[in-house]
Amino acid sequence: MKLRSIVSGVFCCFFLLCCLQPVVSAENVDESELKRILKEQALLIESLSKRVKVLEEKKYSDVSAVPTSLKDIAPKSTWTERMKIKGDFRYRHEIIRAAGRRHNTTQAERDSRSTTRNRQRIRARVGLFVKINEDIDFAFQIASGSQDPISTNQTLGDFFESKSLRLDLAYLTWHPEYLMGINVKGLETRAGKMKIPFYRPYKSQMIWDDSLRPEGIHAGYKFKVGEIDLAVNGGGFWVDEDSNDVDRNLWGVQGYFKAPVINKDIKLVGGLTYYDYGSIRNHSIYNGDSFGNTSYFKPLNTTELYRYDYNILESFTELHFKIYKMPLCVFGDFASNVAVSANKNAYQVGVAVGKCVKPGSWRFIYDWRRLDSDSILGVFSEASCGGGGTDLKGSRFKVDYQLAKHTRFSSTLYINKNGLEDGDGKQYRRVQFDLKVKF
Repeated sequence: MKLRSIVSGVFCCFFLLCCLQPVVSAENVDESELKRILKEQALLIESLSKRVKVLEEKKYSDVSAVPTSLKDIAPKSTWTERMKIKGDFRYRHEIIRAAGRRHNTTQAERDSRSTTRNRQRIRARVGLFVKINEDIDFAFQIASGSQDPISTNQTLGDFFESKSLRLDLAYLTWHPEYLMGINVKGLETRAGKMKIPFYRPYKSQMIWDDSLRPEGIHAGYKFKVGEIDLAVNGGGFWVDEDSNDVDRNLWGVQGYFKAPVINKDIKLVGGLTYYDYGSIRNHSIYNGDSFGNTSYFKPLNTTELYRYDYNILESFTELHFKIYKMPLCVFGDFASNVAVSANKNAYQVGVAVGKCVKPGSWRFIYDWRRLDSDSILGVFSEASCGGGGTDLKGSRFKVDYQLAKHTRFSSTLYINKNGLEDGDGKQYRRVQFDLKVKF
């Protein structure tokens, strides 16, 4: 701004000098006099130009003073411009038909019962997202739900009882562009209760339910090599803090790439992830439910314990392309628990056609999966597929339709079998109709 003022002053002076020159005409000034006046003005302009150049070189002689990005010269924003409120609401009707309740029942009860359930459910989430400064952001969100780590739904009924609100998100994000003079754009670190920070092929819920909010620290770095996008992720999370015993935790590291194939309309994504749960083996299961994982009771002990450890190696891929201008994605996800020798694999394959953007647009998704009993930690897997957990297989069909801006209708059908280790498994059907709005 100082330099701009100097330049403006120079041109103002030049303008005044021109105006103050005596009015001349061919009648009272000869040709030689006109040449002299023009020469003097040319010399003055040259002198002023040299002065401006000297001031510019002096201002930017110190490299640290040179603006490195738009944020260095952008005007300061007010607190209202640095805060955003976002949220969503979902109303769901679902029908569940299961050949025996799967969880929290004895084997005899699971074999004898066949239940059909109709219920209405709501989910409401509201969040505040704040830009603290150019490098740090803060997120805070509350949501409906209960203590269930993989659900923010509330079932309607219970004589119109008031519904609960819970802390859903609370984390800081640090994303500097420069660190000690080094360009580190693409680096991002988070600390707190956050969304799942690891890449999932087409948002697969085979290992993590969408509603899960891990708690701990995560760091990621994205960069480009030519036309290839590369990324690495890593994090440590506290699964269960125990004042009387060793804490249970989760460590994860991931690397993946996104690359064009043949042309920009065909894109390949691939990656590897390793998750290591600490101190899970021989410790109590979550809330009295093993969610398909192998468990046992110690003699004279009424607490059910995990029999195995869970160290999971995952590989995944996506292929994006278009057919007659219609977006299409084929994806696959494979995971194996390297800590056990049997019942250790989980895999999912699927296809997605279309994309919901404008009102009237639609999308269809189909996937098939199988999760062996000890392939992953069942408590965190998708809640709707087979009733949640592992030791299951089956299909999911989903159709999304964009009704209006920020308004979508979805219909999902699950056709699954669970309890595979008991034989052929028990039939499980689930249909969901969702109306979702965002603001």
